[in-house]
Amino acid sequence: MSRPLGSPPQHSARRKAQWRKEVDRSLPGSLAFDACGGCVPGPAGKARSALICRESKNRGARAGAPDTSLPASRRLPEYGLLLAGLALTRVIGWGSIYYSPSVLAGHLERDIGLGPATVFGGITILLVIGAVISPMLGRHLDRRGTRLAMALGAVISALGLGLLALAQGPVSYLSTWSVIGIGHAMQLANTGNVTVAQLMGERTRRMIGLMMLVTGLASSIFWPLTAWLSADYGWRICVLIFAAIQLVIVLPIHLSIPAYRAKPLADPGASTVTAGDQGRVPPGERRPIFWLLALSFSASGLVSWGLPLHIIGLMQGAGIAAATAVTIASLSGAATMLARAVDAVAGERLPVERVALAGLALGPAACLLMSVAPGSSVFAIAFVIVFSAAMGVISVARATLPLALFGRQGFGAMLGRLTVPQNLTFAAAPLLFALLVERLGASGTLMVSAAIQCIALFAMIVLVRRLRR
Repeated sequence: MSRPLGSPPQHSARRKAQWRKEVDRSLPGSLAFDACGGCVPGPAGKARSALICRESKNRGARAGAPDTSLPASRRLPEYGLLLAGLALTRVIGWGSIYYSPSVLAGHLERDIGLGPATVFGGITILLVIGAVISPMLGRHLDRRGTRLAMALGAVISALGLGLLALAQGPVSYLSTWSVIGIGHAMQLANTGNVTVAQLMGERTRRMIGLMMLVTGLASSIFWPLTAWLSADYGWRICVLIFAAIQLVIVLPIHLSIPAYRAKPLADPGASTVTAGDQGRVPPGERRPIFWLLALSFSASGLVSWGLPLHIIGLMQGAGIAAATAVTIASLSGAATMLARAVDAVAGERLPVERVALAGLALGPAACLLMSVAPGSSVFAIAFVIVFSAAMGVISVARATLPLALFGRQGFGAMLGRLTVPQNLTFAAAPLLFALLVERLGASGTLMVSAAIQCIALFAMIVLVRRLRR
């Protein structure tokens, strides 16, 4: 019978002692072996031996945790199926929660007397709830990982959707969005990006880009699905089906996320700490860089969450026929997805802040282009394509630039802090732009949009200049 690899030969004590000496010589300054096969300090390796023993125990304690020791090239095969599942849950989550009210608005108005402001007020509540709980949630994700949060998020979202199906008026309808908002923050929003960062390490930027590319299909899938279900079975059954999908499909996928335990905080100068862990911003610059980033993304998000809701109306108000306006607006999804695809494939060759800078420069240029000739179909097509591509790039940068600047350590907490000003701004965007369109018309709204985006561009320029110091 062959002996286990690495075990001493089954001979005399003298041969065993000789074998142990050979092992000691082959591992200088590391480990020696006692007669039982345990590790004991070698002549020059006491500290290192103890460290290796402790690490061996820690690996056992972390069984099932993401294997961040894998090189980036091996993590995609290791977690590819899980990442595909997470992309599916993002499509389901955004489609069933965020996009469904657009289709259900007419049913809600006829059945329980809700006006458009009340229907979409649910989304506002969702964003405000996310702003409130995201900082605390982000710190939890850094310490414990995302599996529990995302699993609970699926359950809470299912509960909220179930309560939504029972709504009888404005109060009960809006109250359910408080529950849905908690579930949305725990399983969608930034939580999915933290999951990718904890799994994929250096390949996080590309994977987030690819997952956001897939997420762009949510409206294309769930708008017709919601229309079909609500027309054939009623809006309440439709919402209950979405709740069941959360439990039957989303929950099992989230439970399959590996257990995670945060790395202990290490000395930035230690050899085991990578640039990806610490980020590129030195400690003294973190606060000003954070606020510049928050200003830039909040200002650009104010436009990207407000203006697209009124693009069709702006074109119609400028004299473009309704059918033509709808056709032109439909180019938005394709342009956004194409920009995200290009960023996912080729964006890693450029610093992410440069890519964000390009997107932030294209946004106001597109608005100014449209404001020059708002009644021209050619200018309208150019505006929709350029503006949507810019917003697609910025949406990816909003998830990946904080990672590049501040590192993977504390990534969840950083995204949680950034979520507060962003979500509050996003929540105000629909109402603000409705007022702008009413008071200023198409050209005035586009000019204000360009000015707001110039603020975002200026903040990013200052941020890039500070990084060069």
